[in-house]
Amino acid sequence: MAVPEGRSVPTVAMILAGGVGSRLSVLSGKRAKPAVPFGGIYRIIDFTLSNVMRSEIPVVGVCTQYKPYSLMDHISIGEAWGFARRGYVAKTLPPYTGEEDSDWYAGTADAIYQNLNFINRYAPQRVLILSGDHIYHMDYRPLIEFHRRHGGALTIAVQEVPWEETSRFGVIVTDGEDRVIGFQEKPKVGAKSNLANLGIYVFDAQQLDEQLRTDARTPQSSHDFGNDVIPMMKETEACHVYRFKGFWRDVGTVRSYWETQMDVLRPDSGLDLENWEVYTASRNLGEGCLVPARIRRGGTVEHSIVSWGCEIEGTVRHSILSPGVRVGPGAVVEDSVLLDNVQIGRDCLVRRAVIDKKGRVGDRCVLGSEESGGQDNGITLLGKGAWIPDDCTVPPGRTIPIGARPEDLPESAVRIRK
Repeated sequence: MAVPEGRSVPTVAMILAGGVGSRLSVLSGKRAKPAVPFGGIYRIIDFTLSNVMRSEIPVVGVCTQYKPYSLMDHISIGEAWGFARRGYVAKTLPPYTGEEDSDWYAGTADAIYQNLNFINRYAPQRVLILSGDHIYHMDYRPLIEFHRRHGGALTIAVQEVPWEETSRFGVIVTDGEDRVIGFQEKPKVGAKSNLANLGIYVFDAQQLDEQLRTDARTPQSSHDFGNDVIPMMKETEACHVYRFKGFWRDVGTVRSYWETQMDVLRPDSGLDLENWEVYTASRNLGEGCLVPARIRRGGTVEHSIVSWGCEIEGTVRHSILSPGVRVGPGAVVEDSVLLDNVQIGRDCLVRRAVIDKKGRVGDRCVLGSEESGGQDNGITLLGKGAWIPDDCTVPPGRTIPIGARPEDLPESAVRIRK
């Protein structure tokens, strides 16, 4: 039984999961960024949903928009994360449909504004707003308690980042008491702080309602929290930062996605799937692959994650394999991420690559750098269902489109091995 409408809950969580994710290239071409697989058997959004579950927040709304179907199917009513039990509710929230047309969310703030009716059903004291495309482990209760003690309108979770990386983030400028006095959205030069905005907000519910209604009436606004709402609020309301010390990564680019997957394999990285207790929907753990992985004679696996249904006849080193992957005899897969049901042919070399679901690589192919530990020329990327024929090379940093067939492959990305 869900939380009855009209019953007040202390906190409602809202997850922003509607972004296009264009920086993830072909990985987000057929799915929303939060639905992109990660770590062998998970989706990116599983980390945020698991955090909400462990923090005992009873109501969560997931704002979907871009290609939402796989994400909506994955979440369903939230049973995998414990939201199907009595007193809890999880609901996916597509853009509001008006009387005359359907409007996409204009920005992150507009996504919440369009769902104020959902939030107000539960008369919360606070609203926790989260991004569905980050990898981290966090108990939100200390953050919420920090917000309650300080009595402000808004608390923003932040983390110090290297100064040379500040252009990738919104950065928060604070005074000596951790009150927000300035905000810069991805400053190209002249960053005034290295406190990165993690996209984790606790709002006083009444203040959020008022600020969003004001923002919706402002024609020049882009209706975004970072660009509009937070800068506006800091002028008139008490806003604080909460300093988070744990592992947190934005996996919004192919490079950061690959690097964070490699962090899974580093025991000193702080990304600890075993102890984080991340949950996922069982029906998405693999298509017909709920059988043990099999290492055939001649196959070897070194310091890797190999999911069920995989069959290894070659060598896999420092890589992550999702369910149903096949690695042929004599093939070497190294420093790579292979998603569901990828097939690697005989005597291939795959290094520093990400291959999306059902990608197929023929015999005697080379993907990425031929030299281990050689010059870093980028991550080689194959889109979902792409097919590389026998005796081909895909140089480092090249991208093969979704569903590409041999006759579709651009000469700039693939060359035939003599």
